[in-house]
Order: sequence, then C-alpha cells, then structure tokens
Amino acid sequence: MRLAVIGAGVVGVTTAFELLQDGHEVTVFERCSTAAEGASFANGGLLAPEWAAALASDRWTRKSLPTDDRWWSRFRRTPVPVGMDPGPSILALARLGSERLDALCDQLELAPDSHQSMMVVWREAHENEHAERLQRLVKHRGGECHIMNPEQARSLELALNPETDLAGVLVLPQAWSVNCRQFTLMIRTRAQQAGCRFEFRRPVSLTRSGHRFQLVDESGQELDETFDGVVVCAGSSSAALLRSAGIELPLENWLGFGLNAAVRESMDAPSAVVQDLKYQVSISRLGTRIRVTSPLQRDNGTDQATATYKRLQSVLDDWFPGAIRRGQTGSIQQWRSEVACLPDGLPVIGATRSSGIWVNTGHGNHGWVMSCSSARLLADQVAGRDSEIDVGPYRVDR
Repeated sequence: MRLAVIGAGVVGVTTAFELLQDGHEVTVFERCSTAAEGASFANGGLLAPEWAAALASDRWTRKSLPTDDRWWSRFRRTPVPVGMDPGPSILALARLGSERLDALCDQLELAPDSHQSMMVVWREAHENEHAERLQRLVKHRGGECHIMNPEQARSLELALNPETDLAGVLVLPQAWSVNCRQFTLMIRTRAQQAGCRFEFRRPVSLTRSGHRFQLVDESGQELDETFDGVVVCAGSSSAALLRSAGIELPLENWLGFGLNAAVRESMDAPSAVVQDLKYQVSISRLGTRIRVTSPLQRDNGTDQATATYKRLQSVLDDWFPGAIRRGQTGSIQQWRSEVACLPDGLPVIGATRSSGIWVNTGHGNHGWVMSCSSARLLADQVAGRDSEIDVGPYRVDR
C-alpha cells in the first residue's frame, strides 16, 4: 500500500522502516526540520524493561495512581480500577522492543553510543523498604537485580561523590542506555536508502471526507498526493490530529525536562546509568555526553521548568559534582518536551474505527524502549498477521 506516517520521532521513524520492510511505499511527514526533534531528542536512553514494569506495578499497587477519575472517565465509563497492574503489558512490549532494537542494530550494522548496567542509589535508610520492594518486582518479572552496600557500590562506580550519604544501591546489570536520537537518525538514513520519502517542515492535518480521510496542509488545502492509509505517530500532537478526523482518544500531554552537557573528565563521570530513587532522576552516560532527566510531570499550568532544572542540577551535583563541563555560555543545555500519555499507562497501537487510519502513540515515558516493538506490532496489524505478543492490551478499543 501507499502509506503516510505522521511524525518523525523514534516511534514514527521505526514504524516507517518496518512498513518499508513489508513492501509498502512510505512517506513521512514531520513539522520539524529533521527527525527526533521532540521527545526523542535528549531522553535518558534507558532500556530496562523489568525496571520499567516494576515501577509501574509499584505505583499502581500502592494506589499512587498516575491518573484521576475525570481523565479515566474519558477513557472508559468505569471508575479507576483498584489493583489494576499495567506492569505485565509494559514488560511484554518493552522486552520485545529491546530485542527488536538489538536485531535491527545487528541486521543494519548500527552502533549508537551505549553503556551497559544501571545503578539505583538512595541516601537514607528509610528508603531501604521501597528499594527491596522494587527488587522483588524486578526479579518477579525475570530481571536480574542485586542490592549492594555502599562500599560495594563505590568500588563499582568509582565516580560517586564520597561526601554524599549513600544508604544502599540496586544494580541491574542487564539494563542498557542507548542514544535514542542517534539511533533514530541512523534508522532514518537506512529508511531513505530503502526508498522512504521524508517531508520535513511540512505539518499536515487529517480531515474526513465521507468514509475516507484526507491529508491537508497548514492552509487547509488537500495534498495533491493520495494515500491508502495513514499512521499517526505524532506524540504530543496526536490527540489534535485525530480529533480533526473525528477520532477522540483521552491522550494527555505530560512534561519531561532534561539537562545535557559534555563530560569534563571521564574518571569523574558515571560509567552508565545512575538513578536517584527518591527523585527518580536519571543520570546517563552517552558517549561523551551526560544526560540528566526528570520523571514525567503533569502540566499544572505554572512554571515547572525553573524548579525542575534546579533539582536536576542538584541531583547531578550530589552524585557526580565533577562530571560535566561548566562555565561557558551554553555549556549546559536545557531540554523540555511534551509526551503523550494514556490513563492506564499503555500506548495505543493499531487500527481506529475510521477506515485507513492507524495509530502508534501514547507511550508516555516508555516511547524509546517500546519504539521498535510498537513499530513491529503496527506493521503486523497493517499486514493482517499475528504478532509475537498479544496486541489486546494496546488496542484502541480496549
């Protein structure tokens, strides 16, 4: 078929590549000047399926729900369920995503910046119980996770600040950090070589004409070219795009913040990923750069950026005070993005009720680790074939 993909973040680019692999003719439309300019630009790069599933299970089972009744009622006409656990569905898609990423890198001989292992650190003894609960959840999901004492941790991660209190450490040796933007640009190049057309600086919208859709430009004029189908992978723009075609999804945009800076001295920087348990701030080593990223925050209409950037800087200075270059204007790059989320913490992947319109969006904080698997599942559904995992938890009509 002749297909259009809207969005050139990591989800859109991997989706385009998988559709190309199946023999479709694909054009990608992107409002920015190149690929991976939004949420894919400078995320922490963490690939840790069991950890992602453990955090989700922990939040929901402790009733610390990342949702509310009004948001949920737009999703389903039922109260927020007590005891719901999205962890298994997050794990299945994230684990397949990591496997598919490895396969693509091997198949295409790609080598984005990457580092193995993850360390979760905490300062106070009262956090031990939380850490132990997360360890049990990771191991229950089939992941490897060890608790270490401070002395063991400091011998493993030599750059940890000796002046910062350290009560304990979790180590996940199977976790990886991989440069998401770098990978996205590599896949974009391979997609172009395979015949994919990228239309940058070209925002488009969807409209309906009877039972069919139409793509229109900024002025509302229909595009000259026609497509058999369109896949919406537009992240934070997805809800508005779908709404213009008469499709309502309860997508809500949450905020992510990050700092990006060059490594000053390798011996003073983390060797891989270190996450602060209390603040859920991740410090990632990606090649010669350090990324410091916050957990997603719901937009409360105030200036959340100033306080969040200050917290990110404080957490970095607590654990690795000499890690980055400072002093010059622009030496520390601040980054803000909007990320589309759904109330149950899972993405939507597949056909909508409107013929010819598919979606692959709403991944929340897991867009990177789920990108390659989501793309494969979407391509499977377009082709009408079975997928490696159950697609039911990610259906639009779930």
